[in-house]
Amino acid sequence: MKTAIALALLAGAASAAPAVDSEELLSVRSNKLNYCGRPSYFTSAFHTRAVNTTVVDAQSNPVAGEAGAFGQYALEVNSDKDVICWDITLVGVTGEYSSPARTATHIHQAPKGKAGPPRIAFPNPEFVEKNAAGQEVRKSSGCAKAPFVTGIKVAGTETDTGSASGFTLKQIEADPSAFFADTHTAKFTAGAVRGQLLASERTVKAPRHFTSVVRTTATPDQVISNAGVATPGEPGAKASYELKINSNEDILCYDIVTSGVTGAYSSPAKTATHTHEAAVGKAGPPRIAFKNPAKVSKWSVQHIIHKLKNGNKELRRSKACVKGPFTTGLNDATTGIDTGSASGFSLKKLEANPSAFFADTHTVKYTNGAVRGQLK
Repeated sequence: MKTAIALALLAGAASAAPAVDSEELLSVRSNKLNYCGRPSYFTSAFHTRAVNTTVVDAQSNPVAGEAGAFGQYALEVNSDKDVICWDITLVGVTGEYSSPARTATHIHQAPKGKAGPPRIAFPNPEFVEKNAAGQEVRKSSGCAKAPFVTGIKVAGTETDTGSASGFTLKQIEADPSAFFADTHTAKFTAGAVRGQLLASERTVKAPRHFTSVVRTTATPDQVISNAGVATPGEPGAKASYELKINSNEDILCYDIVTSGVTGAYSSPAKTATHTHEAAVGKAGPPRIAFKNPAKVSKWSVQHIIHKLKNGNKELRRSKACVKGPFTTGLNDATTGIDTGSASGFSLKKLEANPSAFFADTHTVKYTNGAVRGQLK
């Protein structure tokens, strides 16, 4: 009863007071994490595709992770307020979690190929489904505010390896490659998967001007497989992609609308909606991963107009402004490096030759693409 009253008072205060960050309105202490709401802005963002081939043991010796497993760790940071938000997806990680820390899903401080202490312990991802390949999919998301507690002590002391040891989020911002994310299980105690952090795109306000605009109308007849073979996408589907670019500030504002694209999204990248680098009729790596379009409310003006023109075809939309560098969550097969900015992509390259890039969206049924369109 007291909790209900407190929540009611909090809600009333929130509606009556001037707008403030949600993290200032909600903060509870549980499982040694100071959970909180999303702040109104982020000072940085990071991502890694954690794989089973980069795991090392406590002595920094390479060891095998779980075969076929990988993880997408997306992190957003507001270092002004000491808040980190996470969205972690594990694919193919099985069995019970195991770690001497408070959880088995961490950010550690150590460069590539080295072991290091955990600095943040995240809630372990929970099972949500099995994908089309029969692999377990587990997810964890949320936001938390410092101080961070890991449950591991600095050697020879009673000091926790989290915030008490001097760790701050600003250290990740200063040198993300000096940190890695991983998840440990009973069978793979050194780590089922591991990946070094990379600076990634973050949501920002639209700039005052743009240096260019590129567009395309994507259709199913333009889809090809990775082998370059024509593989038509979803019949009757189409999509419009508008990309407004300010290459001087490394900002991209996109507006993506799909019509007749149905079913769940599917891609080995961190999302299923991309800009790839390749000419007409060719396959190529993703360079930008956009937030997947979500269903538009049937009561919206946009949906009503769409229905008058297109009948009952499903309408989805994704719109945002993001600032690079960009990550895709897909690593180059040769270099092992993310195929986004870390592989040399830039918005200036896209501006210089938009026809060398295409946009597409992938679904479970149309893994090569439900639609595809060359930019211009």
